[in-house]
Amino acid sequence: MKLPEFSVRRKVTASMMAAILVVLGAISFTRLGLDFFPDLEFPTVSVITTYSGASSEDIENVLTRPLEQLVSSVNRVKKVMSQTSEGVSVISVEFEWGTNLDFAAQDIRDQIGLYEQYLPEEAGEPLVMKFSFSAFPVIFYGITSDLPAMRLKTIIEDEVAPRLERIDGVASARVFAMDEREILVDVDKAALESRGLTLDQVTMALRSENLNLPAGNIVERHAEVLVRTMGEFTGLDDIRRTVVGMTATGEPVYVSDVAEVKDTLKEMRYASRIQGQNGVYLIVSKRSGANTQIASKAVKREIRALLGSIPGNPAFHVAMDQGDMIEQVTTNTVRNAWVGGLLAVVLIFLFLRNWRPTFVISLAIPLSVITTFIALYAAGYTLNLLTLGGLALGIGMLVDNAIVVIENVFRHLEEGEGPDQASIAGAGEVGMAITASTLTTIAVFFPMIFASGITGKMTQALGLSITFSLLASLFVALTVVPLSTSLLFRTKKSLRSIAKAPEERQFAKARALYRTWLEKALHHRRWVLGGAVLALVVSLAIVPFLGTEFMPSQDMDMIMLKVRLPVGTALEETDRVVGLVENVMSAMPEITMISAQVGSQVEQDAGDAASSFTNTGTHEGLLWVGLVKRDKRKESDKQLLERIRRKLPNLRDVKFEALDMNQQMLGGAAAPVDIKLFGKDLPTLKDKADQIVRLISGIEGLRDLTHTLVAGKPEVQIHIDRERAARLGLSVYQVANTVQTATLGRVATRYREGSDEIDVRLRFKEQYRDSMDEIRSIPLRTASGQTVYLEQAADISTGEGPIMINRENQARRVSVTANIAGRDLGSVVREIKSRLAGFEKGLPPGYFLEYGGSYEQMQEAFLILAGAFALAILLVYMIMASQFEHFTHPFIIMFTVPLGIVGVIFGLLITGRTVSLAAGVGVIMLAGIAVNNGIVMIDYINQLIKKGIDRKQAILDGATTRLRAVLLTALTTVLGTLPMALSRSSGSEFRAPMGVAIAFGLAATTVLTLFVLPVIYSVVNKIRFKEKKGTAA
Repeated sequence: MKLPEFSVRRKVTASMMAAILVVLGAISFTRLGLDFFPDLEFPTVSVITTYSGASSEDIENVLTRPLEQLVSSVNRVKKVMSQTSEGVSVISVEFEWGTNLDFAAQDIRDQIGLYEQYLPEEAGEPLVMKFSFSAFPVIFYGITSDLPAMRLKTIIEDEVAPRLERIDGVASARVFAMDEREILVDVDKAALESRGLTLDQVTMALRSENLNLPAGNIVERHAEVLVRTMGEFTGLDDIRRTVVGMTATGEPVYVSDVAEVKDTLKEMRYASRIQGQNGVYLIVSKRSGANTQIASKAVKREIRALLGSIPGNPAFHVAMDQGDMIEQVTTNTVRNAWVGGLLAVVLIFLFLRNWRPTFVISLAIPLSVITTFIALYAAGYTLNLLTLGGLALGIGMLVDNAIVVIENVFRHLEEGEGPDQASIAGAGEVGMAITASTLTTIAVFFPMIFASGITGKMTQALGLSITFSLLASLFVALTVVPLSTSLLFRTKKSLRSIAKAPEERQFAKARALYRTWLEKALHHRRWVLGGAVLALVVSLAIVPFLGTEFMPSQDMDMIMLKVRLPVGTALEETDRVVGLVENVMSAMPEITMISAQVGSQVEQDAGDAASSFTNTGTHEGLLWVGLVKRDKRKESDKQLLERIRRKLPNLRDVKFEALDMNQQMLGGAAAPVDIKLFGKDLPTLKDKADQIVRLISGIEGLRDLTHTLVAGKPEVQIHIDRERAARLGLSVYQVANTVQTATLGRVATRYREGSDEIDVRLRFKEQYRDSMDEIRSIPLRTASGQTVYLEQAADISTGEGPIMINRENQARRVSVTANIAGRDLGSVVREIKSRLAGFEKGLPPGYFLEYGGSYEQMQEAFLILAGAFALAILLVYMIMASQFEHFTHPFIIMFTVPLGIVGVIFGLLITGRTVSLAAGVGVIMLAGIAVNNGIVMIDYINQLIKKGIDRKQAILDGATTRLRAVLLTALTTVLGTLPMALSRSSGSEFRAPMGVAIAFGLAATTVLTLFVLPVIYSVVNKIRFKEKKGTAA
C-alpha cells in the first residue's frame, strides 16, 4: 500500500501520525538554542608565552622559533603563524577542519612539555588556548561608579558575578579592572649601597622569611598534635621588620632601613575609560548550546533587579549584546518568512479561487516547519541566522509538492472521480515526480558535506534546515494532502464548487494563449534557442562588473577603531590623542557608549594576546563604540565610520584603523586586503613593505593602509662584556638579573590577605631608574663582596628593536593591510595586483608575495562552491536519469540551470549586490530548484507518449496541462523568497543575496522552462514542427 492510499484508507492513523509530529516538533522548538551563528569551533589553537621586558627579537630566538618547530610536528597541522612583540610570543596553529581540538591542544601541550626545561627561567609557562564560538561574550558591560576601580571590582566580583553565574545558560561572568593591588618595596639605592647590600640579598630575605611550613606531628597525652612553623607575613609591618643583613658592628638591617614599603596599585602600561570615567569591565559568556537570547535577557533582568542594592551606585553601559543582535536578526528573518508564506498562500488562492485546496496547501507550511524542528534538535543544531535563513528560503518551496499533488487531485475531481479515488490517483500519479524533484533540491546540498573550511560549516547548517524541511514537505504532500482532500471534498456542495470554478474558465484563456505562443516557439526553434544563448552570453559579460567579496559585511551596531602613534610614544601622549577621538565621537547622537583602552595589558593577562583586537604597546589605543539600533539611525555603521574619519583631527604620524568585527566573528582575516611579503632580513622586508604602501596608496576605496613592521622601538641596549664581568667575578645571568630587578622590578614573594594573594614587588625608586646615567650606575656585588657598577661590566648604548615580528610556516612575514570603503574586494585586489606586477618581478631571491586576508578566503570559498556546484549538477543528473530511466531526457531538463544563472546575474545587478559566498550558495540551491518544473513537465509529456498520443500533440498537451502547476510552484517559491531578497533590515546582508539568486533565477528559469524546454525536447527527440500551425493544434 502506497503512502497516499494508506493515508486515505487509514484516516485516523494518518491523522495521529501528523499530530505526533506536531507535538514532538513543539517540544523540540522549546529546547532549541538561539544563536547568531552555528556553534562553530574554529580549528585554531593559540600558544601564548610571556617574557616580561624582553625585546621581540630576543623572544623570537628563544621562544617563538623553537616552539614553532615543536608544534609543526603535531598531526593534521595546516598552517603555523606567529606574532612576536615586546614581552609576548603568540603562535597560532591552524588545523584541518574536522580535527578534534581537545586532542590537538593536548598534543601541543605534550610537545611543549618536552621542551619546557629549555625555556628561559623568567618566561611564563606557555598557555595553550582554543577558540570556540561559544566562548564569545553574550554580553559585555563597561561599569562606572563613584568608587575607586579596585573597590568597584571587588563589589562586582562578590555581589554581581556569582548571581549571574547561577543563571541557567551562563557559563562565566568575569570582571576586569585596570587597577591591580600590589605591595611595592621601593628601594633607596643610596641606603642600599651605604650598608653594602644588594637587591638579590633583599629578594632572598623576603622570599625566605615569608612562609608557613608543616613540621609533622607529635603525640602528647595520647593526643596527636600538628606542628607548624608560622612565618608568613600578616601585615606590612612584618615586611618592614624583615632583616636583610647586618652592619659591620653586628646591628641588623631591616627592609625599612633601605626601602619604603607601600600598599599601592601596580604600575601599568595600560589605561582604560568607560564614558570618560575609570571603571571595570564585566564579560558574560554562555554555555555551549544554550539559548543566547534567553541568557542575555536573563542577565539584563538580574542586573536591573540588583541595581538598587549595589554599593557605589554603579552605571552599567552595554558595549556589546549578542542577544540584542540575535533578536533583531531572527525577528527580521522570521518576518521575511511570514510575509513570504502569506504571499505564497494568497497567490495559491488567486490561482485556484477555492478556499478548500488553498487551506490544504497552507497546512504544508506549518507542518513542515514544525517537523523540521525535530530534526534540527536531534542533529544538535541551534536556531541561528543560517538555519532560520534556510527555513525562510524554504517557505516558498514547502508548498510546491502540495501544489503539484492538489493540482492533480483537482484535475481528477474535475473529471468526475470520487474524493477518495481522486485523492489516491492524484497523489499516486505525481508521487515519483515530486520525490525526484525534492531529491534534486536536497542533492545540491550533499556536496557541502565534503566542503571544508568556514564555507562548508556555514552551508552545512543552511543545507540541513532546507533538507529537513523539504523532506517534511514531501511527507506532508504524500500523506496529509490526500487525506485532507478526501475529507474536504466529500460533500456535493464542495464538488459543485469545483465544477463551477470560475478559475477554470479564466485559466482556460491563459492556457489557450500559452499554447498559441508555444506553437510559435516550436516553429521558430532556432530563434528561441539563439535568444536563450544570447541572454546567457550577455549575462556572463556582466559578471566582471558585479564585483566580488567573501561575505557581505553586516551592520554590527558597533564600531571598533584602532589609534596608532609612532612606536615608543609614551602612554600619556597616546591617551591624549585617544581622548581627542573620544571628544569627536561623544558629540554624535548615534553613539551610545564609548570605551577606550590605551596601551597593552598582555604582560598582566597573557590570554589577551591571542585576540587580534589587542594593543601591542603604549603607542596604540582601541575604541569600542556602541551605536543605537540600526532601525533608529539613517546611516549604516560603515557610513558612520566614514563620517567619523572625516571629523578626526589630522595629526602627524597618527593612524586610525577600523577593525572588522564581522570577519573576526567568522574566524576570518583582520583586514579585507592583506598583502603578505616573505623574506629573511627585517630591514629589507621593511623597505619593500614601505615601497608597496607607496605604490598602492592612491587606489580608490583603500582606507587605513599600513604594514605590520612599523618603526622599531627605541631601546637601551646593554652588551655585557663577558671577559670584564668574569674578572670581576660576575656572570651574565647575575648582571642581567640585577638590572631587571632594579628597573622592571621582581616579584619577591606573595602576601596573603584572606583569600587574596598580592604580589610583593621589589625595585629601585623611580629617581634611581629614570635616566641613562642611573642605569649605568646600577650597583653589582662581586664574589669578593666588592660593589661595582653596571658600566664597569657592560657597554651601554641606545638603539631600536623591531616592535613586532610576524612569521608564517616558520618564515618571516610582513603584512601590508588595508580596509575597503565604497568598492568591492575583487576589483580593489585586481588593481593592486596590476600595480605590483613590476615590483613583484624585481624582488630579491628568497623574497615573494602572497595575497591573504578576506581575498584569500574568498578565492578558497569560490573554489569550494565551484566544486560543490559541479558535484551537485552531477547528482541532480543521476537522480533524474534514475527517475526517467533515460540518459538524454535529464540533459534536456539540465538546460534550465544555465538559463537560471541569467536571472541570478541580472538580479544581482538590479539589486546592487556583489558575487559573494551567500550568492554562491543561492546559485547552488537554484540548481536543485530550477529542474523541478522541468521534471514535472517532461514526466507528464513522457506519460502521454506512453499512452500512445502523437509526440507533437504530447508536447503541446503536456506543457499546456502542466502550465498551472509550473506557474504555481515557481511563483510561490519566488514570492516566498522575494521579501528576503528585497530585505534591507538587520541580518539581510547574508540572507538577501541568497534570496536574490533564488527569486530572480527561478523567475528567469520558469519563463525559459515554458518555452525553451519543449523546444529542446523536440530537437533532441527529432520531433519536427514543419506543418502549418493549424494542424499542430
